[in-house]
Amino acid sequence: MSEIRVELDQQVVGLTPAILAKAFWAMEDTQQAKFFDELAKVIEADHAKNPSSYGYGELQWCYLKEVLRRPGMERANKMHMALSAFAFDFWPRKPDGAREGL
Repeated sequence: MSEIRVELDQQVVGLTPAILAKAFWAMEDTQQAKFFDELAKVIEADHAKNPSSYGYGELQWCYLKEVLRRPGMERANKMHMALSAFAFDFWPRKPDGAREGL
């Protein structure tokens, strides 16, 4: 798994998706909600420089659909669907998520 390099104010930290996942899952619900708030701040700051990304990264989420449709991404698609579960109250049902129609 490739490392993600994150520049903070005073240091550069190397992370992997596995480390981020473990950290997120170890958080309490309020910390997880705060994570999404912090993610929104990062996206808003990026949006100020890159307005084509939409307000909260909607374009990225659309591109993610193509990755989730690739072979071997079935579990990732299920996790993405689980994170979006509340949206099923508001949008038409797609039981296969991004893999709909495959």
